[in-house]
Formats: sequence, C-alpha cells, structure tokens
Amino acid sequence: MNVNELHPNESGEVEPNAQERERADSQVEIRKQGTSFVVLGVGGQVGEITYRLADVDTWVIDHTFLDPRYRGGNIARKLLDIVVEEARAEGKKIIPSCSYALTQFKRNSEYADVWEKRA
Repeated sequence: MNVNELHPNESGEVEPNAQERERADSQVEIRKQGTSFVVLGVGGQVGEITYRLADVDTWVIDHTFLDPRYRGGNIARKLLDIVVEEARAEGKKIIPSCSYALTQFKRNSEYADVWEKRA
C-alpha cells in the first residue's frame, strides 16, 4: 500500500480508501493459534482476536486488533464470525468483553444464541 493512497480521518490518522480496503481484505490469511485467530498480511501479522476459557462451557473474547491499514473492511467481522462459528460447533457460549466484540453482539441479533449475558 502506497502512502499516497491513504486518506486522513478526523483525527489525522491515515486510512486506506475503499478500493485499498478491498484489496487488503483479499490479501490476508487467517490462521488459528491456540485460543486465538491471527490475520497474516504481506508483512506478517496484522491482526488478531483472542479468547480465553471462563469455564468449561464459556469463552471470553478479550481482545480484537487490526492494523489501521486493514480496518474499515470486513476482516475484524470475519475474525469474530470464525470464533462464533467455532463456539457454536463446540456448544459454547461467549462473553464479549472486548469493545469490538461487545458492540457487534449488541448490534447483531445473529449472535444472540451464543451470547452469555452474566450479571
């Protein structure tokens, strides 16, 4: 990605345009590593989602990160969906403790079946 193809946002950070985000989305590989999934881009790891066991039936998504150059597309959502699919397959519930996962769980009813809402 060329610096000339990046555009500053309101906070002055540079972000890729839509075409660059699409290209970035297609040039990544997602791999499972223990209780995380990592996103590998051209220069190495560019993102991850991690979770931990709360108990035998429950996972806590505790961290989601994506390099700013790869944000704005659907990579973070793909990561979340992979964890959710794995939880469903294993009959687990999820506590979304990181802000990204919690926001997505609140916005999308498709996660309701795995959302463990503890008091």
